[in-house]
Amino acid sequence: MALYVVPGRVQPWTTLQMLEHARRAAIGRQLRQDIANMFQHDNATAFVRYQEVEVAEDFYSFVKPNTLLVMSTGISYVGRSSLFYSYDILSSQSRNVLGHSQCQLVRVNAKTRRPIAWPDVIIDKYGKKGQGRPVVPGPFKERIDPAVVYDVTVTNSDLDENHHANQSVYLRFCLDAAATGARRNVFSVIRDVAFCPIKKVGVLYQKEALLGDELTVELWEDEGCAETLCFQIRRGEEEITQITVQFYILDRARL
Repeated sequence: MALYVVPGRVQPWTTLQMLEHARRAAIGRQLRQDIANMFQHDNATAFVRYQEVEVAEDFYSFVKPNTLLVMSTGISYVGRSSLFYSYDILSSQSRNVLGHSQCQLVRVNAKTRRPIAWPDVIIDKYGKKGQGRPVVPGPFKERIDPAVVYDVTVTNSDLDENHHANQSVYLRFCLDAAATGARRNVFSVIRDVAFCPIKKVGVLYQKEALLGDELTVELWEDEGCAETLCFQIRRGEEEITQITVQFYILDRARL
């Protein structure tokens, strides 16, 4: 049962799902065919490695269930084994930008899961000369003593079409853990997670979680920014996903 649910507000993991649908829908027919041909001949596949979303404060006053949004999506960078998508989240009425996101897709060997290069035809066709590679955070440098430890089991409703835990459910697991911590009053400035809108989310996917896996969410407050919570999801000692969430700290009366 989800502990972090705000009635009348689009849940943040739903936003991640919307971005994934937008990415798939926006890929041109030719790129889909290029990728399909590629994977068919060299036993390759691709996975999301990193995803980052930042939304304006106005997002929460405008976006409600059944609100129509426009997702403007494009390929922003193609490297040796990485391909980056960039998104703008727009109001369908004013076309004002309500948020921005980027997503790193890594091409890997389907068996070993090791990164392999995109063919030159993809780099030449979709790469942009002179554009630097977007910065992707690495794994946490050290293991911090967690303020909260939260256990969860992957269920059927958490799976995607590849039978892995869907990208968006990791955020839900983490926000449920954060809600538990807030109720215990373990944070410096975050008193009620449900009433602190999210400003920015960064998700680094490290390994796949499968049906029945028992996961542990470790949570602590960022030492340099009390509005940011850090999460490490583990399966035993294996690192599965790491997430950082920065909140807007607002007067509850304004919400």
